[in-house]
Amino acid sequence: MKLKISLLRTTLTFIFASLFLAVMIFVICIMIFLDFPWDYRQPLIIIVWFISSIVFYVITLNSCYYILSKKDLTVVRFKKRIVYTFSDVIYIDEELSKKKKMVCFFTKFGHKRYITFDQENKILPMMLKQCKNLQTKEEFEINYPNVKF
Repeated sequence: MKLKISLLRTTLTFIFASLFLAVMIFVICIMIFLDFPWDYRQPLIIIVWFISSIVFYVITLNSCYYILSKKDLTVVRFKKRIVYTFSDVIYIDEELSKKKKMVCFFTKFGHKRYITFDQENKILPMMLKQCKNLQTKEEFEINYPNVKF
């Protein structure tokens, strides 16, 4: 089953990244922007930034998604694929996941992972249902004392 990443989270993240890029462009080209009166260069820089931001936003929306199968969860970001096997997931922090609207889980290797909710919020219930090796918080703390929550 293919699940799209939350549109709101993606949009907010992209807005902050785009504004950060705009500030960086302004800092790099400050002498061009302080040169009055403006000629063709200043509007050209702004137009190129705006069009490239829109293009990258559309590409991001179309190339980032989750694939949920019976045995694993595949996170696809552009051409990179990360596969999380359900048998490797040993603890899911439900409280934090519901609070932050991100699935927070730990693998049997002690790695902490965050995955944003999909648009229909199906990923958390499906992971809770499919992960057979889940431990309670107390068991997890005993088995992995060095892992921080």
